[in-house]
Amino acid sequence: MTRIFQAFRTLEVGGVIANDFPTLRVDNYPYGGVKDSGFGREGVRYAMEEMSEPRMLVINLG
Repeated sequence: MTRIFQAFRTLEVGGVIANDFPTLRVDNYPYGGVKDSGFGREGVRYAMEEMSEPRMLVINLG
């Protein structure tokens, strides 16, 4: 476990999978590369952010 956490802290990668294989996919996992190997992240949260437009409403009730 120490080596796994050390690899996760040290490597500049989009993710580390230990004791499994990269075909594991859960839709709410953030997935994507870093640096020149990727652009952003994939997954439900990131798709919702990509397709949303943040807006703000301020109401002074005082």
